[in-house]
Amino acid sequence: MRVEEIPDVRTDYYAEQWKVITEVDINDKTKEIELYFGFKKSFPYTFPDVYFPSKVFGYLPHIESVGGKLCLMADGTNYPIDNPYEIIRHCLRRAKILIEQGIKGENIDDFNAEINSYWVRVYNGEPDTFDYWLMCGDFPIETCTLKVLLYDQRLLGTKKSKTITRALLLPQNDEETAIERYLKCHNKVEETEALFIKSVCVPQKTPYCLTLQELLKYTSSTEDRKNIKRYINTHHGGIIVFQLSETTIGGIYIDRVNTKKNGFRCNKLTACDVLLRFEKKKQLLERQYGKLYSSHRIAMRTAGMEMTKQRFVIAGLGSIGSNLTYFLSGWNNTDFTLIDIESLQAENIGRHLLGFHYLYQNKVDAVADYLYSIRPERIVQTYNAVFQDVVIDNNEELNSHTALFLCTGDVMTEKFVVDALCEGYIKRPTFILWLEPFGIAGHLVYINPEQMPKNLTLYNDEKCMLYKYNLLAATEYITHADRFTKKDAGCNGEYSLYSGNDVTLLLSAFYPHINQLIQQPQKSKCYRWVGNINIAIEKKLKLTVEVKSVKFGEVQEFPL
Repeated sequence: MRVEEIPDVRTDYYAEQWKVITEVDINDKTKEIELYFGFKKSFPYTFPDVYFPSKVFGYLPHIESVGGKLCLMADGTNYPIDNPYEIIRHCLRRAKILIEQGIKGENIDDFNAEINSYWVRVYNGEPDTFDYWLMCGDFPIETCTLKVLLYDQRLLGTKKSKTITRALLLPQNDEETAIERYLKCHNKVEETEALFIKSVCVPQKTPYCLTLQELLKYTSSTEDRKNIKRYINTHHGGIIVFQLSETTIGGIYIDRVNTKKNGFRCNKLTACDVLLRFEKKKQLLERQYGKLYSSHRIAMRTAGMEMTKQRFVIAGLGSIGSNLTYFLSGWNNTDFTLIDIESLQAENIGRHLLGFHYLYQNKVDAVADYLYSIRPERIVQTYNAVFQDVVIDNNEELNSHTALFLCTGDVMTEKFVVDALCEGYIKRPTFILWLEPFGIAGHLVYINPEQMPKNLTLYNDEKCMLYKYNLLAATEYITHADRFTKKDAGCNGEYSLYSGNDVTLLLSAFYPHINQLIQQPQKSKCYRWVGNINIAIEKKLKLTVEVKSVKFGEVQEFPL
């Protein structure tokens, strides 16, 4: 029958609610139960939510502890929608099966198999679980103290400035880690410590609410039980954590314990005495929950493996170089060296990777911050300097990288790199990328020092230094450059016209070739992406080929 509300559920959450009285079989006897169905406006494209709010059988697998919502179907389940009533009957059958299995204890192992879901639930009025922990690296192999960094994070999407506290667990090392430096740079961080206990084994079934006495009971090692008491007495409370599953941590937080008690001398009682002997011995502690954070964990969660280690140098962090970092950061095991002498200006953000937030920052520092914001544990080296000077002063270091990406758009820098490759001063595969004006064409020159032609040159005419595979004719560059090159007020304000969309199209076309060449170096070669030839036609710009012979979006390959 239809009802106005479902117990402990918002009245405006569903378009319609039903109460269903049915029966389950228990030890060859039938037992009447009440279920509630909540139908969203999207039904039958979404399943109805089914609730079993009764606690007469205790806590059962796949049923939420508050409200009694059942987990009936896996996410992504597909089904026919031509018979909505059959969907309802299916959900009813599935709900009865789960309840019967739970009452009979047939699926009790699901508590441990899905411990992450059950650990964070509220059972007997204990404090809500604090579930914003991250543990960096792997679980310790033995009981130890860990460094804890606490910081507030502003919640996006809220009208008022609302913050939540985050917590990070780190090994107790003297050397500051990259992720620690990143957090301290962007947040006000409070540092404390936690005790990691190796021998805690959580019970097989719910409820998971804990007193200190119960935590000690679940700790199998006598020495670890002593460690817990010693830590609590020393800190008058504190944070105790342990491994919950292969990728998650559990724990408890004990607020500072007042050891002064009438009838006892000062300093006679310890914090553990108060928590184990007196009225606080039944106090349910605030549980903690978090996840493992490591490069290996992320790699296994995405690609299923750690990709080959890569180290990339990107010189020139303008429109092409900055956006290229986005593509290259898709490798799950990559370090970066960034080189650029300029800062990000307001006129840059129309086609740059970064925007308003990073205005007036050095481009190398801004892009490094962007990379850290995604993976703060990665290594990013920055040089706010002229590229040629960096190469001369750090030649051995740069030659230890996987590849060099040159995106300066500066002819003299390109000539410096070509000469350095020919002389063996630069020894790593090099990619040179740029766009022609109006995005009419884009170019990728790949130079493999081990497969490099003699008398290497990129130009038809060394005097004019115009690239030999340009799509725009040489006469356009020589006699009509002012048509597509503009200049801001200032000594060095010249820039070419093309859009951020042109940059995205260029890199999307070239990246499959870049990816292949990184993994399997080949003979040096050139690629040309055909872009906005319609603009060339509209503006009557001369091309080096017949317009009919090229097609927008195609990538052409040429010998170097």
